[in-house]
Amino acid sequence: MSVYKNDNDSFFKEAIESVLQQTYLPSEIILVVDGEVNIGIDSLLLDYEKNKLFNIIRLPKNGGLANALNVGIQSSKYSLIARMDSDDICFSDRFEKQVEHLVKYNLDIVGGQIIEFGKDINDVVSARKVPLEHLEMIDFMKVRSPFSHPTILFQKNVFEKLNGYDIKTFPEDYDFFVRAYLNGFRFGNIDHDVLWFRLGEDRSKAIKRRWGVQYAKNEIKLYKKFLHMDFYNYVDFLKVIFLKIPLRVLPFPIYKYVYFNILRKNS
Repeated sequence: MSVYKNDNDSFFKEAIESVLQQTYLPSEIILVVDGEVNIGIDSLLLDYEKNKLFNIIRLPKNGGLANALNVGIQSSKYSLIARMDSDDICFSDRFEKQVEHLVKYNLDIVGGQIIEFGKDINDVVSARKVPLEHLEMIDFMKVRSPFSHPTILFQKNVFEKLNGYDIKTFPEDYDFFVRAYLNGFRFGNIDHDVLWFRLGEDRSKAIKRRWGVQYAKNEIKLYKKFLHMDFYNYVDFLKVIFLKIPLRVLPFPIYKYVYFNILRKNS
């Protein structure tokens, strides 16, 4: 888990508590402090430092999520890594179900389904449903990421083989999954909700980071990379350019409607 100055200390505490209440407890919790943090978070970190379960790594300045994940995962002592964001909430059996699924089907990366919420987990907004089987996920990945990034649990050797996340690429997780597939790693998602994903009370603010000209430019750059890596052929490339890029530059009210009413399953 990475935490930085704009994170909310109350949400951060809820996220940590959901990890500590797992039916299958982690052997180590790595917190990467990405630059300066607010007083509330710093106070929580000082408290967590007293618990030997925590490995707290403080970076001198903010370097972004991909860099923080690389630093944290490199320091892990164990062969299975679970991702977690600093404001989401795990279902209590998340790790147990995911580890069982990964072992049973001999997978390298396993994710799960998420529920998006507003004020609290009783304020359900929508859900993201992702495909379950490897081949279905690869087809899906031609257009969208086949995992919800904060839900993944994976073998550390995947990270080592890929040399981690590419800090120059955004979205870094989508790129990571494509490179993992091209290197022969096997995927799966469990057919269970494993995470409450916090949108917050301001739903517009929550999805604006996935909208706009700059986001569209980053996507085009990523799709060109997929083309050069031979994950895309030219038909695949043109398909996402014509289907997805116009979506990013729609007037925001229209984009918001499409996001919650077409791209997500409404509550």
